[in-house]
Amino acid sequence: MKHALWLLALAACTRPGDDRPITEEAVGTASIADATVNVVDGLAAVRDLSDHHIELWATAPAISIEVTLGSTGAGAWTVIIRNSLHDAVLTVDGAPVARDPGTRPTVAQFQLALGDGPHTLALAPPDADRMERYRVAAMADIQQALPTVNEVFAMINAVPDARFVIGMGDITDRGEIAEYDLFEQQLGTLDIPFYTTIGNHELWEPFDRYTDRYGRADFQFAFKGAAFTFADSGDAGIDPIVEDWLVDRLAAAKGKTSVFLTHIPPLDPVGARYGAFRSSRDGHRLVSQLVGAGVDLALYGHVHTYIPYENAGIPSYISGGGGAEPMKGDGIDRHFLMVELDPLNQTIGTVEVHRVD
Repeated sequence: MKHALWLLALAACTRPGDDRPITEEAVGTASIADATVNVVDGLAAVRDLSDHHIELWATAPAISIEVTLGSTGAGAWTVIIRNSLHDAVLTVDGAPVARDPGTRPTVAQFQLALGDGPHTLALAPPDADRMERYRVAAMADIQQALPTVNEVFAMINAVPDARFVIGMGDITDRGEIAEYDLFEQQLGTLDIPFYTTIGNHELWEPFDRYTDRYGRADFQFAFKGAAFTFADSGDAGIDPIVEDWLVDRLAAAKGKTSVFLTHIPPLDPVGARYGAFRSSRDGHRLVSQLVGAGVDLALYGHVHTYIPYENAGIPSYISGGGGAEPMKGDGIDRHFLMVELDPLNQTIGTVEVHRVD
């Protein structure tokens, strides 16, 4: 209910995020005559809900799906969840269901027999709640290098213990449908899921081109004792509605290893790269929120280089090496980060740069 106040007061105003947060509220829900689907916390886009067929694009390694069927909806259902972990297990009302053989590592497909009424489907790997060290890849700013990003993905595949990729935006150059088609084709070469927010380059075209395929740009998930909070800063700022969400999400991350990701750094660590929020006051306010919430690591993109630094005591990294034209003079080309998380000690371990070129 508290978000409704923002919606009523701000829907007609010009804000940093325009109407994007309002659009995001509908992500993860869909209905037809005899079936309703609701993905808890909007952590998946519903790509298709039709006659006895559900297809989702997951934005988290563990998701919960509420399915309610009418009497004509009962029967055999095919459920496809894309962008999932290779070892993810589906349970239906608490009972495990066999995964169809022969699908790609990131495509989980199941055949279910569902009666009428409500059902809870949960997809997660067996170790989702096990607190132990693990590593994830991080990258941003693919843009015009989409035709060759499979080379970056091949190097990520070669890291044996990488669980998934976290992205800081600018996966396309102009947000065109053909670019999203190519991005998805390239993801077919990646053996692990890719969870990302958007950047400014996704905003060249209507936002629903992104949300219809990949879901929310503002979201949070927890995995193995670490929390990942993604925020849309594509307009060089954080929308007031999203700021409201962040208060709750960053509070929920306390007690966990907390990672915050957004595209544009709130403050420019170099001072000469034009890589910051358009309002330094807004940038300082966000950093203050991150400090107050005990964030352990902040990851940014937008500037096409690699800059490790510390911001108000928070270890921070700019990594814009997905393939966009590199910052001249830096000598830093395509790269990605490997981030080690240590939830048992609520800390970040090593952050390593892996150079592609």
